[in-house]
Amino acid sequence: MRSFSKVSSPKSVAVSADAASRQRQILDRLSAEYSRHVHALLRHRELIKGSVYEIHTRCGNPSCHCAKPRGVRHAAIVLSWSEAGKTRIRSLPKADRARIRRLTENYRHLRQSRAHLVKLHQQVLAAVDGLEQSLRLPPPSPVRRLTGR
Repeated sequence: MRSFSKVSSPKSVAVSADAASRQRQILDRLSAEYSRHVHALLRHRELIKGSVYEIHTRCGNPSCHCAKPRGVRHAAIVLSWSEAGKTRIRSLPKADRARIRRLTENYRHLRQSRAHLVKLHQQVLAAVDGLEQSLRLPPPSPVRRLTGR
């Protein structure tokens, strides 16, 4: 019958402990950063997908100055967004422009925070794998038992 003994050199244990400590510090830092990004996501109460910008267009009235070949076009502030693979545009009334612009900025910040969370999540997983590697011990070597026969 075989039994196993657990033998590790003091040097390998110290190296392993240092590596594990570094991995724990990395995980702690990543966890704090992850928490900051999650809180950034949670602070938004409303958002709108899209972008607000100014366009210059012709109104379609044949007697308007914009209908002339070199006529100055009309300026309009619009909200543009993608829906079912198509770009949609809606003109914004003056009273709603500031609010809609703020809500589209909220959407952009949410998407940026989400992208950061994806990267952080990958880093956290890599750090967990590193911690596992630094903590994992090799399988014990077999030791022969002497029998009293």
